[in-house]
Amino acid sequence: MGNLPNTMIPLRRSNPIAILALGLTSLLIGCHGGDEVREPNWATDQPAYTPRPSENAFDGYALTALDAESRARSNLDRVSYFPDQKTAMCKLLAPCIKSIAEASKHTCEFKFVPHRPFKSAPYQAGWRLLGRVFQWNTESACLAGDYDLAIRQVTVGTKFAFDLTGGGATDASLGLSIANDLRKAIARYLNKFTPSQLDRLARGIKEAMISKPPLTDTLKNEHQNMLLSMQTVYDAIKADDLKSLTKQMGPDVNEAIRFIDQVRTNEGKRSKFMNELSVTCDDEFKIVQDDVGKPYSERSKPPAELKNQWKKLPKHLLGTIRPLVSMNDATVARTKLLVLYAEIMKLGKEHKPYPDNLGVFTKELTIDPFSNAPFLYHADQAEFLLYSVGANGRDDGGDTDETFTTPDLKLEVPNF
Repeated sequence: MGNLPNTMIPLRRSNPIAILALGLTSLLIGCHGGDEVREPNWATDQPAYTPRPSENAFDGYALTALDAESRARSNLDRVSYFPDQKTAMCKLLAPCIKSIAEASKHTCEFKFVPHRPFKSAPYQAGWRLLGRVFQWNTESACLAGDYDLAIRQVTVGTKFAFDLTGGGATDASLGLSIANDLRKAIARYLNKFTPSQLDRLARGIKEAMISKPPLTDTLKNEHQNMLLSMQTVYDAIKADDLKSLTKQMGPDVNEAIRFIDQVRTNEGKRSKFMNELSVTCDDEFKIVQDDVGKPYSERSKPPAELKNQWKKLPKHLLGTIRPLVSMNDATVARTKLLVLYAEIMKLGKEHKPYPDNLGVFTKELTIDPFSNAPFLYHADQAEFLLYSVGANGRDDGGDTDETFTTPDLKLEVPNF
């Protein structure tokens, strides 16, 4: 991870609750001997990072995102594309795809800068469009039978996607979405690959997985965003600008806003409100951080009810982190399944027997994120069955739905 500016180092290395308590205590005790009350300060805005050509993949990704945004112009935020528009966009952004491929050869140190809530993080519009182009290139290559090109697009695109997970929650969810789209685009064609193609795909995806930052890094970054969110709430209360919060958060926070309006002019009540809100946020981050790496059955459940009339606010401050953990687990599980499928199918293509168990593969590759135990696997001479227990943590015999998600989670492959 990139180093944060010096102004933020104390927030990252100190206990956030202690920092919050110190600032809020000064509000609660009031003035002494004519001294001014110290205002709580959770975070300060940091200057934007300026990308420049370097050996850091992030700089290449950021500069290419800006290039893609400039090229796409009015098409940048388009929700859907017709086939001819996809073709035109792939041609237009071909130089950008080459730039991403070149940048992906380097290690990525994500230059994360916290941002205020409701403010778009930089580069994401360009990254989202580039992810789509990787997907469209993969789909068209597979339809044309050019599986070598498809494999190059998927392996480069997946490395790029996993590198993006080193930012905050929205960066990470974007990266995971790109990885999911690329995997689904190629998985249905695995039976058409030669042994050497299956081997290249497996090796390329394994290399991309090695580069993926741990989810705990992402959560630490998102905690910095949360601190800025706390500051935004406090600044709005102090400035008597509650309308801005309602406008940004939507009507479902009206109950919370009415409560804030009642306490905003009372220093003690205002401080108590902010203290309770900050403790709720910090406790939730700590719980989720501790849960990462545990099987689903051992993870804490979201609080059924939050205290007081402000219960809607934590949803907007914290609503990204638990879904992100779930999305990360599903993406990692299916990415591992893709590699295992390629490795096992390669043996079949070489007229070799399927392995009796997954012990022939590395332990790291075979561990199911949902159970912390090996994936479920059954094989005979004619076929094999491989799957994750999914979010319910149970072995349902490989039974799944049309999305390959529940009750068991599987790779999105047809029945060959």
